[in-house]
Amino acid sequence: MEHVDQNAVGTLLTVYTDIDLLALELCADRIGTAPTLEAKLELAHQVEEERIHFRIQEKWLATIGMPFRSPIDPLHRKAILERFSRMDWFDFLSCLQIGIEGIGISLVEKVASRADEGTRASLEIPIRDEKRQTSFGLSELRRIVSEASPEEREDLTERLLANLNDLYTMAEECLPVRFEDYWSRLGLTREEMWETVHQKTLEMFEALGLSRALPEAFSCK
Repeated sequence: MEHVDQNAVGTLLTVYTDIDLLALELCADRIGTAPTLEAKLELAHQVEEERIHFRIQEKWLATIGMPFRSPIDPLHRKAILERFSRMDWFDFLSCLQIGIEGIGISLVEKVASRADEGTRASLEIPIRDEKRQTSFGLSELRRIVSEASPEEREDLTERLLANLNDLYTMAEECLPVRFEDYWSRLGLTREEMWETVHQKTLEMFEALGLSRALPEAFSCK
């Protein structure tokens, strides 16, 4: 059996687990101001899914001797929550459902493909659910895009690009992990991972009926 760097896998899984917890907090905070009843119910559903994801991964981390400790310090966490709370529905969905759940989960899938059997099992339900969450975000955003004029579509494209740029900057500031170091320990190259990000990002723009584009923060990688 091929050796798996358990420390690398556990470190990355700890980050993913904390992001699930953060997504739970973001969705819970947004329920009251979601624009429709369906949106409120969907966010409530996601809160429960994220709770389940957190518990599954928390249990596995304890099993491999790496008990969960949040890598996001409290001040950064507060800043993230406050920033999301100021977003309108389009920006919120762009960052959470497209950036974190959509593009982010494509990287989690790559890591899972190189992880041990127990870690893959701990990620199976989260990966499945987060694809469903992304589908909801895409549906809501497509509705907004479909109602926009050509000029407004150009503006929405620029806003989506800006949101993804901001999300990347936020992740660099708030996550004290050099991801590329841990990817390489699992045999995943920097180029391979960024190509995954590029492909998924372009797919998202195409699914929204927007011109295919990459955020500046992604295009130079």
